[in-house]
Amino acid sequence: MSIENPNLLERIKKLEEKLDSIEKRLETIERSLNRAPYKLRPTPIPEPIRPRPEPEPGPKPEPFRF
Repeated sequence: MSIENPNLLERIKKLEEKLDSIEKRLETIERSLNRAPYKLRPTPIPEPIRPRPEPEPGPKPEPFRF
């Protein structure tokens, strides 16, 4: 199947150039990520916050005085 429409040929050529440009940018990004000073890791899941234990019943301590 041959394409004889010159407009289509021109569009295909422009799209191929855009694709090449995008591929080059992706390669640059990949290289910069590989050179990053730290490796990107998933964020660790924090420990769940535990409720404060209830104070034991009994006499309350005296308030602090100067």
